[in-house]
Amino acid sequence: MAILEDGPNGGFRGKVGSVYGYKLNGEWVIRGVRTPSTKPPTAAQLLHREKMKINGEFCQRIKPILTFGYQFEAAKDLRRGAFQLGQKHVINSVIELDAASKPYLNMEKLQVFVGELMPPTGIEVRLENDILKLSWIPNPKYYDSIYKLNLALINPNKHMDFKMGVADAAQGECSIEIPVFKREKFDYHVYIGFWDMYKGTLSNSVYCGII
Repeated sequence: MAILEDGPNGGFRGKVGSVYGYKLNGEWVIRGVRTPSTKPPTAAQLLHREKMKINGEFCQRIKPILTFGYQFEAAKDLRRGAFQLGQKHVINSVIELDAASKPYLNMEKLQVFVGELMPPTGIEVRLENDILKLSWIPNPKYYDSIYKLNLALINPNKHMDFKMGVADAAQGECSIEIPVFKREKFDYHVYIGFWDMYKGTLSNSVYCGII
């Protein structure tokens, strides 16, 4: 079914009979039904499909983190939601090609949180049994208790863990029990970032290495 817009002389959006109507760059366009291409895909098309597959599977796995980490950026973008902005970041900045021209995830470039606050500095991370110990240099600007530290743990092929407000930014250190470390022996990439709980602002995340 099509929807007529701008009166009887306007364009239409949708399907009428065997044609489709839509608006492109401010102009109304009518086209016929697209038929599947019989041409074999090019190397570039195959590579793009592989990148999109990796992007889709990975972003879906860490969707709760991206939805939180990009929520304030999404408030500035009328076209994309938080998850879509996270997907765009991953496809544009995180997926790279190895020496054999195969796409892979460069986890060091992943930004799980984005925002205007200054990110943590001087970070040290270590694991003692199932206790994750974090330390950072307190920022004099963030001594109010509204500023918290967020933590994300990501294994690109298995699991993720996400903890909000694990400590005050002014503390400079914290110890966090991670139950999954008792159950599963996977490597996790660690990311932390500051969060202004009052204004709803984040810092960019900082990559802390693998534990």
